[in-house]
Amino acid sequence: MSITQETAAAFPEFLPLRRFSTFDYLQMIEAGVLGRRDRLELIGGMIVEMSPAGIPNNHILIRIIELFGPLLGRFQFIVQGTLTVADGQVFDPDFTLLRRREDGYKTKLPGAADVLLVIEAAESSLRRDQQIKLPVYANAGIAEYWIADLDRETLIVHRDPDGNKYRGTKSFSGDDLVSPLACPEFSFAVRKLFD
Repeated sequence: MSITQETAAAFPEFLPLRRFSTFDYLQMIEAGVLGRRDRLELIGGMIVEMSPAGIPNNHILIRIIELFGPLLGRFQFIVQGTLTVADGQVFDPDFTLLRRREDGYKTKLPGAADVLLVIEAAESSLRRDQQIKLPVYANAGIAEYWIADLDRETLIVHRDPDGNKYRGTKSFSGDDLVSPLACPEFSFAVRKLFD
């Protein structure tokens, strides 16, 4: 049985939950309290288990790496790497396109200011990616957030953050071309993500 945030909020006297700061969470990882191989994220100060990646998720990550490979000289990127979005919000997005940093992110995790694009591959996580992560990414000022809907073979592109939402949202599929805002001259057909 899992406890939703709404259930916990409705019965705080019975479920005294403890929220963790980003610092606390990262310290627990450093100290070995949480394993580096555990599939966890910090969402709203709560430690949340992530679904294991299945075959479709692995496949699309391979395709994303192949498609974005030509940009590696201009940008840095991580696949399922840790990103400190805001205090109490530490996510491991499927793909993150980053500004180049001289130290290659050796001394500090990337934060929202380093991010040019986040891509989440969504199968069972679609609702979480749309309803929970999207407002956090927008609120942090992340300029562009793509959700690859694996079931519908559609790419949902969110741009222009405004508070906890994005002003522009558009779905692409098939031979529709997409380009990240950070590199408009680079494009690919959406079907290539899912082939």
